[in-house]
Amino acid sequence: MKKIISLALLLLLFCGCSVNKIQEESFDSIIDTVLYKDSNLFNVSFEGYKFYLPRGATVKEKKEYNLEIRDKKNTYFMYIDTIAYYYKTKFEHKEDKSLFYSKNLDNGYIDISKVKNKYFVEIMYNYSKIEAYVNEEDLGYSFLNICSMLSSISFNDSAISYRLSTHESDMSTEEFSIFKSRKDDDNFLKYVEEFDKYKDDQKDTVRDDDVIETDEGEW
Repeated sequence: MKKIISLALLLLLFCGCSVNKIQEESFDSIIDTVLYKDSNLFNVSFEGYKFYLPRGATVKEKKEYNLEIRDKKNTYFMYIDTIAYYYKTKFEHKEDKSLFYSKNLDNGYIDISKVKNKYFVEIMYNYSKIEAYVNEEDLGYSFLNICSMLSSISFNDSAISYRLSTHESDMSTEEFSIFKSRKDDDNFLKYVEEFDKYKDDQKDTVRDDDVIETDEGEW
């Protein structure tokens, strides 16, 4: 209940704010109060993991451990690395002060790049990563949504262990390493441009039996 109240207050604070009003301290506040807080909330469950999907957001497409999520304005791409989670992979990320915002997290990172008057957000945390390309007025809102989703991800050790032992060759589904920032890719600008090609009228490709919508609880 406390987490729901804090999210509501943060939404009131950051929704509609311009970038000039969203200072570094604002991002740090969301990280401390949302991303780093343990969450027992979830309303979506797939094989091997579950997480909380913010109100108004839907899973539009699922391909193994990669998800396309949309709210009323933005498209988010989520990548889940169950193998890195299973083996508790560690890495280091170098902050880039030339970016709009760059920060090291606990075994993760945040890179926000300004590209053509919009903002490309990359947040890697909890062995998962979410990317979004958003307008200036949506930056605070999308940042909060991403942190909310990543903080709530919980893994099913038994399901991951079973699949890893029986289908290990099929589990390398990520198209890239979530530990690597897109900004370091030579095709970064081309990739960002792809975000603008998604249309709201695309049909859902997630079958009803793929997703389990549930209230707070255990597996």
